[in-house]
Amino acid sequence: MVYGFDTPSTYGKFFPEAEMPDYWEHLEQRFNDMSADGATAHEFFSQFKSDFTRDCLHGLQAIDEDLLPKGFVLAKPYKALGDVVLLGLGVAVTARFRELIEKLEPGRHQFRPIKIIQRSGETYSSEYFTLRVLTALDAWDRERSDPGSWKKSVRIAKMRAPLGDHAHGIALSRSVIGDHHIWRGFVSQETGISGFDYYVSDSLKAAIDQAGLKTPPMYQLKEV
Repeated sequence: MVYGFDTPSTYGKFFPEAEMPDYWEHLEQRFNDMSADGATAHEFFSQFKSDFTRDCLHGLQAIDEDLLPKGFVLAKPYKALGDVVLLGLGVAVTARFRELIEKLEPGRHQFRPIKIIQRSGETYSSEYFTLRVLTALDAWDRERSDPGSWKKSVRIAKMRAPLGDHAHGIALSRSVIGDHHIWRGFVSQETGISGFDYYVSDSLKAAIDQAGLKTPPMYQLKEV
């Protein structure tokens, strides 16, 4: 089977309030350096920043690590954070979560060490890495999905809300998924379906459960 999960939209252990000190100033300086070297097609930093942010959140190509944030400062104390958290320009995962992904898909996604710093100035006890999932799969099988589990909006197909109630009716093609263990869904006006932020294989889900990792809720879909 396949499982899907979303990054949360409200603050908490999977979405801590955090700041990126001096990061945007650093990025603007890097943009100026690239502009001077003719290494960017953007005329203005505002354009570069907008496209860069979109690439960080949704892009499927590795990004120069010097352009990515190096640390986050928590805005308030947290007793515990999840093994996957939403921070600024994407998600970060603990070393344990990274090890599970790398064991199943070595070298397929982009990881980078990230410091999470407490308000006291101390580094958070768990080691974290930013994770950029560099795979998107058009795996939705429309014909073998339950008709009541999705709807056609103005432009694209969407899973019906709440996703937890309808995910089990969404069918994903085993032949498309192949040997992938974590991926993003592919969406276009012609194909794909808007649903979860991320999808994981049953092998990765089993490894997550066995390791006792703390993640946002994962909901089961059909694999056909």
